[in-house]
Amino acid sequence: MSVASSQLHTLLPRESLLWIFAAQFVVLLPQFAHLPLWLVGAWCLAVYWRLEVFRGRREIPGRLVKLIAVILAVAGLALTYRRWFALEPMVALLAVSFTLKNIELVSRRDALLSLMLAYFLAATLFVFEQTIPYALYGLLCVVVITAALVAQQGRGSARPRRALGMSARLLAQAVPVMLLLFLVIPRIGPLWAVPQNAAKATTGISDSMSPGEFSQLSKSAKPALRIAFDGSVPPPEQRYWRGLVYTHFDGRRWSEPGLNEGFSGWGRGRRGRMHAADDNATLPAVGPRYRYRIIQEPTQSPWLFALARPDSETRGVWETPDDTLIYKMPVANRLAYEVRSWPREGISANDPLDRREMRRNLQLPSSGNPLARQWAAERRAQGLQPEQISQALLDLYQQRFTYTLRPPELGADSVDEFLFGTREGFCEHFASSYVFTMRAAGVPARVVAGYQGGEWVEQEEYLLVREYDAHAWAEIWLPERGWVRVDPTAAVSPERIRDGLQSAAADEFMEDALLPLHKFGLVSRLRLQWDMINYRWYETVVSFDNERQQGVLQRLLGEISPLRLALFVAAPIALALVVLLFWLNISSRGPRIPAVSRLYLRFCRRMARAGLARNPGETPGEFARRVAREQPRLGPMAAHITAAYEKAAYGGDPAAEKQLRRLVRRFWPMRMVR
Repeated sequence: MSVASSQLHTLLPRESLLWIFAAQFVVLLPQFAHLPLWLVGAWCLAVYWRLEVFRGRREIPGRLVKLIAVILAVAGLALTYRRWFALEPMVALLAVSFTLKNIELVSRRDALLSLMLAYFLAATLFVFEQTIPYALYGLLCVVVITAALVAQQGRGSARPRRALGMSARLLAQAVPVMLLLFLVIPRIGPLWAVPQNAAKATTGISDSMSPGEFSQLSKSAKPALRIAFDGSVPPPEQRYWRGLVYTHFDGRRWSEPGLNEGFSGWGRGRRGRMHAADDNATLPAVGPRYRYRIIQEPTQSPWLFALARPDSETRGVWETPDDTLIYKMPVANRLAYEVRSWPREGISANDPLDRREMRRNLQLPSSGNPLARQWAAERRAQGLQPEQISQALLDLYQQRFTYTLRPPELGADSVDEFLFGTREGFCEHFASSYVFTMRAAGVPARVVAGYQGGEWVEQEEYLLVREYDAHAWAEIWLPERGWVRVDPTAAVSPERIRDGLQSAAADEFMEDALLPLHKFGLVSRLRLQWDMINYRWYETVVSFDNERQQGVLQRLLGEISPLRLALFVAAPIALALVVLLFWLNISSRGPRIPAVSRLYLRFCRRMARAGLARNPGETPGEFARRVAREQPRLGPMAAHITAAYEKAAYGGDPAAEKQLRRLVRRFWPMRMVR
């Protein structure tokens, strides 16, 4: 039999196999949420088969079985994902290769290849999430995989304490190199972009709105936005974070038709009306404005959130004609973008609406809600101007309407039932009925969805906007002023705008939560502290882009030049080499004296100062007997110390070593001789 054939059929030891499977399980565990169930079952089956091979109950599969397994796995991926160029199928393909390798895990080379794949699969965790728990879990994965590599070296290396200890030491030694490379390696964007599955469930605000949907968001305390301001902070009543504009109403649901096709379809259908934000020439160069940086949580949707009249120079961010921002692809991970916004009072009136926009913002179903239509027709017949009609409608809201998180269900004529029947609703009820009635009166109007308010975090100086801050309001077109924001909810519940949802609906706020944590002050403070930690993590580590890197290097080096960068990298390496050489020099001087021997030598030095030096070649027992003859007062203590030393040094007794340490600490022969 050839050497190669012998190596091929030499089975790995049990400890090596167990370490490999442990590393695979740790890496795959968080991926189970993304992988199909059949792939998880296939991995379990492959592990079971390989363990049966080790026990001698089964044979390693032949080529035909391996070919069938590959065909079935590829067919399963094709049927599950229907497309290849996306993140989920690519991670699944890596997991499939991970799984199929187990059925031919024979030699040490196979083990090393499997563990190298484990490193790659562990890295894919950070494509889905970059949070602190994922980072800590990723570190755990690296520790276990490295320990599995150590376990392949044989000769007792597979013992858990030794493998994990060696892994921890290796990774600890790599930390300085990692930090150095983190600072100096150029921060470049990805060479290619792999889209994620945008069809999976999204969080936050949807691309349409119907009665009752926003009240569902009020049950979630998840963070949505974190906003840090460079300069002044807008007052609570101006914190309207607009994200979507709804113009189409089908009698029940508000939507924007172009958004239903996704970002690419929306852009193609309205390319002439969408432009890059940094090309916007309508914003003033001076005047009142806000500068801020938003960190948006993943939504799997392309729309972004900002104050009115936003202008962003962040790459990939576009400004729409509807006064909103949109990203080049669905936001699958936390996204940071810079924005400047001008209050509407600082902007001159917009150009007149063209016919297409007029029709778009006056659209109503051909029938339905006759009472609201009649009310609007009466006000229009009275010759009221748009602002007067708006004020009359707001006065109607102020009469007997109630702001509630538990609005009653509405039927087909939802606007009529709300305005002239139930008169109880959430923000979407007020915004929807207002826009419908204003359109019925011939005034162009639209619904705007986003967030309103936010909690100011004093310690880190940023505004925390949560899901329950989701809000809907209205805008009407006035020829002399352009689009003007009108919030009907403020007419009924001004405290919602001024103090937030928790103040406006204190009795109903988060009442359906499984654990009403907001009622416990300590828990609320801990949650806020955790959010501050996450904010600082993202600002310091995750969003460490090229601009921030240049700023750090400039503070450290003064002037960034190739020579200074080379010295910055070479200096720590040279220092590490000097420390290593010094340690090698110290360690080469001879073996280190054991602790027990050092304690006994301390006893001998004290006896020498008392006039009884130990003779060369004299054993500890002989020395103790001579001390007893020449200094009877010191004899018993010397005998106890000698006995403890012999037990600790020759018997390896830990208790004797502790006794020896205690006796030597208390033994001062100079005082006893006197």
